[in-house]
Amino acid sequence: MAKNGSGMRGFKGFEFKKAIIVAAVLAMLLTCSCMGARGWPSGTLDGGRMYVGSMGSTIAALNPESGVRIWEWEAEQEAAGGFLSCGAGAGQFSAGGIYGAPLVVDGVVYVGAYNGKVYALDVEDGDEIWSYELDGTIVGGITVADGTLYVGTSDGYLYALETEVEGMEGRLKEGFAPVETGDKVWAQPVVHDGTVYFGSLDHKLYAVDGATGEPIWNEPFETGGGIASTPMVVNGVVYVGSFDSRFYALDAATKEEKWVFAAENWFWSNPAYRDGIIYACSLDNKVYAIDASTGELASSWPEPFDTGAEIKSSPVIVDDVLVVASEVGKVYGLDIQTGSENWNVDLEARVGSDLFGSDGLCHVNAQDGWLYTFNASTGRQEWKVKLVD
Repeated sequence: MAKNGSGMRGFKGFEFKKAIIVAAVLAMLLTCSCMGARGWPSGTLDGGRMYVGSMGSTIAALNPESGVRIWEWEAEQEAAGGFLSCGAGAGQFSAGGIYGAPLVVDGVVYVGAYNGKVYALDVEDGDEIWSYELDGTIVGGITVADGTLYVGTSDGYLYALETEVEGMEGRLKEGFAPVETGDKVWAQPVVHDGTVYFGSLDHKLYAVDGATGEPIWNEPFETGGGIASTPMVVNGVVYVGSFDSRFYALDAATKEEKWVFAAENWFWSNPAYRDGIIYACSLDNKVYAIDASTGELASSWPEPFDTGAEIKSSPVIVDDVLVVASEVGKVYGLDIQTGSENWNVDLEARVGSDLFGSDGLCHVNAQDGWLYTFNASTGRQEWKVKLVD
């Protein structure tokens, strides 16, 4: 009896300590979530304009050479629900907050907001064309292909919407059954040859028919951790990183594993690709140049580049420079062939959003509410504009 009683006291003590730890973690999350704008959203360039989101729930159309606003649109502010919600318009997980980059297709800007709504905006003036409310919140980006918009939500589904609708109300795609997963879908889907590839926090990568939602693979591909990054499909191979600290190469048709590359921490961000080399960033602070055919480190770049801090934002290739930002706000311009450092700048602001750029310029949406634009070759700041007060 004494032994059993001691075990019970030990168990209760363990449960008490566990409860304290859980409470502390939740308190930290709640505190962090109510600290205001975080600058997670990225942007896109199309037709001589830049379209960029903010955690202030806005999409701004800017002149990419000067940062001058052309128009600005704001998502509806509603209670998003859940313990991470701090009320309308407030905090990291605010109801109208925008996380994924806007997408421009055929004169329409598409955007998903944390309030669970997908919006279609007129590219010229930002006027709302239609909107549609889904059951879960939207954290990842959206994809449009063949007249269909695909988006994942926190209720664990991938949805398909029609892009051509009558009136102001959007609608689900007829004949496409929403694809259920075992956890939240934070990853942006990608469409290749009619197949939609997307990851879930249930540790699985899915491949489904873009017209019906039916599975292409007999079973999803399972990793050892959640998948929050966008898969990349090149030459019949799907590449994706996971929270199990591994980066995978799979046959797109059969999901056969071609190779696996192991890092020392999670792969959170999306990879970049050029000329047979994959550039993948990890929370182990490092940038890896991986041979796409073998999974080995590229011979011209045999050692990973260490930024000294976690990397959650996706890198971007501008001309012959790979631009990478660490979470603490250090931005690096790396020679794409060798990984040598050409320049670095310290924003003194955290960075979690994906980098984007073209025509010699790189854009960084930082968590201090500013959008910074740099010359990708030299690191010289060209301009900056305040997105969130």
